[in-house]
Formats: sequence, structure tokens, C-alpha cells
Amino acid sequence: MGDRMLLGERYRLEVRWSRVVYEKEGEATLEGCYFSGPVLKEVAQIEQQDHMDLDFVNQYRVFVNQFYIARLSWNGVKQTLGKIYLRDVTFTNRHVNSVPKLNDDDYILINTANHEEEKHQYNLVYPSYLLRQDGELYNFKG
Repeated sequence: MGDRMLLGERYRLEVRWSRVVYEKEGEATLEGCYFSGPVLKEVAQIEQQDHMDLDFVNQYRVFVNQFYIARLSWNGVKQTLGKIYLRDVTFTNRHVNSVPKLNDDDYILINTANHEEEKHQYNLVYPSYLLRQDGELYNFKG
């Protein structure tokens, strides 16, 4: 099974996209971006304009000697059965251009376990992992 991610299905949120564009320092644009995963069954409403701070420290510490927290921001939401499509999506962090770049067929796995209503205020970031299309975790340690 290698580094394949095991995460309680109930709290699994995936961020997928069709294309990544790097035009600005510290920012990537995610085109065709959407949320999917079992946790969407428990989500009441996603704000039209919002963000999530994604904590990649466990995966990227080989490149960044401090916390690697990237902000996923959007401006527009369309909810459908099983997916939430996001518009005007950016992925920002000052190191985003110097760590391995996102590929068009990668996706982000987010653990939302500590973000139920009564816990969310004490957990400001979401533990997150970058995975390849085949579901394998990128192992940057070599």
C-alpha cells in the first residue's frame, strides 16, 4: 500500500482542478477547481467568497524550514450533488513557486476532522496532503 493515504472517510475532502497556472510570485491559479468527498454530505453551505488555510508541514518540511501553510481562496460557488465547484480560485504562499509545483492531475486531500462547528474555532488550519492522480502521497523526502 506504500504511502497511500488512510483517512476516516467521513472527514475526507478533496480539492481537484483541471489546470494550474503560475503567473505571479507566491500564487497559483486553479482552473476548473472543485471540492468532492464524503464530508460534503455534512456541509450545509459554502460561502461564495471564502478561504481555507491548508497545513502541508508534514509533507513539505524537507523544502521549507518553517510551517508551510497555503491559502486556498475562491470567489464564487456552485453546489451540485456530490461536488462543489469553485470560481476564481487561488493557492497562495510565499514558497509556492520554489517547492515542487502542483500538476494538473494532482489533488489535495484535506482532513476536516477538527472542523465540526464546536471545534472549528480552535483549529484554524486544515491538515492537508498533495497526492498524485493515482492516490499516492508525494514523498518528497526521497
